[in-house]
Amino acid sequence: MSTFLMRDPLIPWWVEVHTTLPACQYFFGPFASLEEAKAHQPGYVEDLVHEHALEIVAKITRAQPEVLTLYDEEDLCWPAIASDGQGISPYERPTVLSC
Repeated sequence: MSTFLMRDPLIPWWVEVHTTLPACQYFFGPFASLEEAKAHQPGYVEDLVHEHALEIVAKITRAQPEVLTLYDEEDLCWPAIASDGQGISPYERPTVLSC
């Protein structure tokens, strides 16, 4: 991302989240301040954890996304997992990283 974009006060803040399964990139926002985006980030990550998304990486950025959810259509057919987490091996449990 360009330094100009990061410093432009007119560009809103967004929570950008990537997951590997399903292979998606999400943008949540816009937010008027970095602090506001930081306050909302845990809720978005928690929702994805409850949906059993894997390898969740979240960061706060200034952006002008044209699409709020980008995904690989082939990954949308991943098997459903019971809401209690049964059937998930320890190796498939969500990994959450915040940048």
